[in-house]
Formats: sequence, structure tokens, C-alpha cells
Amino acid sequence: MASFLDGGAPVAIKGRAPEGAGYWFPPTVLCPVEPGARVEREEVFGPIAAVIPFTDEEDAVRLANDTIYGLSGSIWTRDGARALRVARAIDAGVLSINSNTSVRVATPFGGFKQSGYGRELGPHALDAYTEVKSIYYATGG
Repeated sequence: MASFLDGGAPVAIKGRAPEGAGYWFPPTVLCPVEPGARVEREEVFGPIAAVIPFTDEEDAVRLANDTIYGLSGSIWTRDGARALRVARAIDAGVLSINSNTSVRVATPFGGFKQSGYGRELGPHALDAYTEVKSIYYATGG
């Protein structure tokens, strides 16, 4: 996890990690992060947030989609139409609007591109265990 901090992005906020046995890492916010930085290009499964400046909605969508991954993301805005427009444009399997919690047991969870395979949770999870076949059997003459 600490290797994501070696890219030169300024540490804006660094929290504290619990003491004692375990693999702890302090919550960290990097800002500003330049496009192309490792922390921006890879999936970081840990308490690191990368703040990447953008110029407008189109630039934000371009930056969000400029990766081989697409697991999940959050969109923060007061404009409901913009939130839905951007959500449709971003290539990610799960998106939340004005929230950072998007996993629900009743809805499918999984990514686009190289972020996982298939879906877990919800009724779509059964598709991973199903192979559909159609058979036509003519019984009459």
C-alpha cells in the first residue's frame, strides 16, 4: 500500500492507523494527482483517495474512463441530471451518486473491463453458474 505514495503526489491528509498486530495503513488523501500517476492508473484496494483535477464534465468522464479497470466509483454533485448523465458515460460496473457505498446484497456487484469477471450478489450472480442451451426437438412428422 505504501508504494502508492512513492509517485510524488502531495499528501493532503494522512490519518492514523491502529497500533498493534495487523496490517494497518493510515487513511490518506493525495491531492493533486496528475493523470497517469500509478495511484490513478491502478485499482487501489486500501484507504487511499486520489484527487485528480479536471476542467469540465467531459474531461472528468474522459479521465474516469482512461483506464483498463472499471469496478466502481462515486459521483458527487447537486445536479441530478448531470449525475445521471455522467453515470451513464462512465465505464464502471457499480456507481453511487453522492455516496461512497454502492454494494447492496440485492443488486449486482462487479466491474467492467479488467475489473473482475461477471457479477456477484443479486439475481445476476446466478448467471456465473448457468450455461444456457436451447434445444429444439421435432416430435411430429
